[in-house]
Amino acid sequence: MARNSKIVSIPAPIGGWNVRDPLPSMGPLFAPVLDNVFCLPSEIQVRKGWSEYATFTGNAETIFNYNPRSGSAKMYVAANNAGAVSIYDISSPGAVGAAKVTGLTEGRFKTAQCSTSGGNFLYLVNGADAPVLFDGTTWYSITTSSTPYAITNVTPSDLRDVVLHKRRLWFVEKNSLSCWYLPTDQIAGAAVEYDFAPLFKMGGYITKIDTWSLDAGEGLDDYFVVFTSTGEVAVFKGTDPANASTWSLTGIFYIGSPVGTVGYTVKYGGDLLIINRDGLAQMSKSLMSSRVNTQLQMTDKIQPQLTADTSNYANNEGWEVFLYPTENMLIVNIPVSATDSYQYVMNTISGAWSRWTGIPAKCWKFSGEKIYFGGVDYVGLAWNGQSDNGANIVAEILPAYQSFGTQSMLKRWSMGRVILAANGAVNYGSRMEIDFNLSPNQISLPIMLAPTSATYDTSVYDGSTYGGAIQITSKWVNLSGIGYWGSIHTKIETKNADIRVYSFDINVEAGGNI
Repeated sequence: MARNSKIVSIPAPIGGWNVRDPLPSMGPLFAPVLDNVFCLPSEIQVRKGWSEYATFTGNAETIFNYNPRSGSAKMYVAANNAGAVSIYDISSPGAVGAAKVTGLTEGRFKTAQCSTSGGNFLYLVNGADAPVLFDGTTWYSITTSSTPYAITNVTPSDLRDVVLHKRRLWFVEKNSLSCWYLPTDQIAGAAVEYDFAPLFKMGGYITKIDTWSLDAGEGLDDYFVVFTSTGEVAVFKGTDPANASTWSLTGIFYIGSPVGTVGYTVKYGGDLLIINRDGLAQMSKSLMSSRVNTQLQMTDKIQPQLTADTSNYANNEGWEVFLYPTENMLIVNIPVSATDSYQYVMNTISGAWSRWTGIPAKCWKFSGEKIYFGGVDYVGLAWNGQSDNGANIVAEILPAYQSFGTQSMLKRWSMGRVILAANGAVNYGSRMEIDFNLSPNQISLPIMLAPTSATYDTSVYDGSTYGGAIQITSKWVNLSGIGYWGSIHTKIETKNADIRVYSFDINVEAGGNI
């Protein structure tokens, strides 16, 4: 029987990582394995690296900013050194100076900044230590009798979360269903309790409070949102909780239990995103549908994996979701252990996901159009350079399996190539995966790419590629495989280059029906 050989071109999986769809029906723009890349609308980019930005002794547990009325923002880190927590100024790179605050016992803070006639103030609370108040010059420890600022009627060290809502500071009392609020435009004074216990039928305790704005700003339609450990959420509208005519309950909903204790909500345009055991949910959609409708979750395509993560690592500290608007990224931090984590990264334009490994982040911060993460003894600057603090970045791409014609027809794959572009040295290699094999495979890296660049006073003007320019390349390699379904599995390794992947070509030879 005659055999027909043809070259089939496969686009890069710009639709992103997909662990939801069955492999035989997965679309060609998706990938069951997609590590250490970022999905652009027209190509795949190997992610950028990171480098140490500021160094100290201890685990970085919270990075936060103070924004003055004039001048540049200041950046700080709370570092935990064997249970002794200190706050350092990391506004400039390098080794930190003397600690600004010492004697703390918990490094995971919630923060809120407010402005009054007396200046700009930043509150930090953690549910273990006395709250810290910073006015840009002095760091105050807030107790029931501290001067010049004090909070009465509640034990200040029990305050676990803080939010500014309608010119009023609200606090969560740990292990309770109560919140406390201060008078309008005040940073201290007599706190008033608001007991939410009668509203929540499933008990538990309040884990988080936030504001939810439907118009992407602050206005009359801002809602006050209260989350509990059992997955209930109460939504309020109004300004003065002591006045029934200006404060009302909009509704109580069930959206699933949250994961983490600190960073599991983030503003997203006019919406609010929440990490819970069902995925990454949009507040607006979660309140319009049953909890079980996971297709409304932004993480729908990666939901099976995220569900496994929330089951395995739900009690680990470090869950966080945040935006990197400069690069159109939404990043979810998954704390695998006390020292390791990986990230799920979505392109906010296309909705395509990928997974990042090799960034051991304990917390994150977007500041000054850059993203920083906390590690052990350092704060790192991410999406910076082409190496992971000097180590290689290793990317893996396994596009969706394809039958290349008829599913029942046996095929043989003999050659393949990756159409990619790079501006520096890169090693890469491919192998053929047959009939839905997703087990880890070692891939050799036989191709070494070192783009040539123009040499001054030697190269032909307007006819040479100058240093730093991205050059497209493709080289055929031998592949080996016989089966019904196939995919070209590619590994890319570099610490020098900006790399883009555009497509794959595979030589396939059809056999007979079996």
